[in-house]
Amino acid sequence: MEKSTCRILELAKGLFYVCLARGETHMLIYLLALIDDEADRRKFTMIFNQYHCQMEQVAMRILTEQKDAEDAVQNAFIQVIKHFEKVSEISCEELPFWLISITKNEALMIRRKNQRVTTLENWDAFVETTDSNMDYHAVVALFARLPETYRAVLEMKLLLGYTDREIAQHLGITEAAVSTRANRGRLLLRKMMEKEGFHA
Repeated sequence: MEKSTCRILELAKGLFYVCLARGETHMLIYLLALIDDEADRRKFTMIFNQYHCQMEQVAMRILTEQKDAEDAVQNAFIQVIKHFEKVSEISCEELPFWLISITKNEALMIRRKNQRVTTLENWDAFVETTDSNMDYHAVVALFARLPETYRAVLEMKLLLGYTDREIAQHLGITEAAVSTRANRGRLLLRKMMEKEGFHA
């Protein structure tokens, strides 16, 4: 085994032993091999460890097949690597939204490739109704500026795919309150977009 490969393997094992139990190590090693800079590899590994499970959960809600979900997550991380310089420009608060958005896009591409019917009444449908030339990162930034009351509900509903009942149980509120907050959050986000010059 080449020294560079050994170094990557030791990095993966040392920082993220938990990945060994879940069979994620091979994906991580493959992805690390695509990055030349040592500091970038360490930063990427931290991102992988923190968000991989959440990204896989999102992909599974769209694809249901484990292998397809893993492919979507891997493709999403490859996109992250291709645009890794952007990571340092994104705040910690916005980073998960950016990663989840990329994952959903990759999962949807796989689902369309598999010729499955796609009916989206979620974040993707919302974004698709906006100006096609708009900066998606700008939308993510606006989303992050929503009041926590609305953002928490929309994050679980639109990004994680939770039902109103699941959100209500998690937040300790009624399903009616969930619906109200989601509707008000969407309305506020649209107003914020219009104020910034985006048109839905």
